Amino acid sequence: MKTTYIDRTMESEVLERIQSMKLTMDEDEVMAIWPVRRDKILEEFSLSLIGCFLTSKSINFRAAKNLIRSMWKLGDDLRIVEMGDGIFQFKFSLESQLAWVWNNSPLCFDNHLLALRRWEKGMTVRSVTFTHQPFWIQVWGLPFDLITEEVGRDIDNGIGKLVEVDCKTFQTEQSRFLRIRVEVPLDKPL
Repeated sequence: MKTTYIDRTMESEVLERIQSMKLTMDEDEVMAIWPVRRDKILEEFSLSLIGCFLTSKSINFRAAKNLIRSMWKLGDDLRIVEMGDGIFQFKFSLESQLAWVWNNSPLCFDNHLLALRRWEKGMTVRSVTFTHQPFWIQVWGLPFDLITEEVGRDIDNGIGKLVEVDCKTFQTEQSRFLRIRVEVPLDKPL
């Protein structure tokens, strides 16, 4: 597999050249694109997650794909498509598979976080951003009477946006910690 790196100064020079280009009358012609099979394609994409490894280092994408396939245990029901610029599309066969992966993320490969987000109509490689990531957090050392769903909701204010409180903790015979899922901003240190 070949990986291409572009220097940031070279990239900005290329962008400046592209932005200064002018189209001729022939090139400025509008092309009609007919939405043949568009509904089927949109349905297929709706069962997708878009992901990116948060790293500036090069990673072995083949090994990462193999790890993801083995961790998610979906076999041929999962298609992993490289979209360019380190962006991947994960296509699932069923909504339940996508939901399971989403609810059990995040995943790391070689200590690099795989940030995920749901696919949205109109999304492109250049427009996709990864600003938040849900994490499961265990809160240890609480007094017994504070291992409650309400306390889980209160704790989220200091960490990020609450996604859910794991209520199974309250129904088991062991309640040593409180488990909450919080959407954490990726631009802030943990």
